[in-house]
Amino acid sequence: MRKTEVYQVRLDSQEKKQAFAVFKQLGISPAQAVRLFFKQVVLTKSIPFAIENQNINMEQLLKLRKSKNAANAENPSSIDVEDDHEDLFEELNALLGESDKT
Repeated sequence: MRKTEVYQVRLDSQEKKQAFAVFKQLGISPAQAVRLFFKQVVLTKSIPFAIENQNINMEQLLKLRKSKNAANAENPSSIDVEDDHEDLFEELNALLGESDKT
């Protein structure tokens, strides 16, 4: 048997109720739904649905990524894949925050 791990996540209570109702209609548990999601991520090596947000200015994001990549090219020993992913999410949050203010 494979080793399993516990992973916790915080959810908006209303979204949780709505999602759990859908799972019930589909005849699956929330845990099964999460496992299905993870399985699809592994199989497709991507998020298994389109993620779109009209508030994200892709040109701004690409400029931020290019400048980050240029900085990493100058100092390759500082590159950490996990930090790089965290940086991407920080950049996305910054762009979303900027668009909320406009």
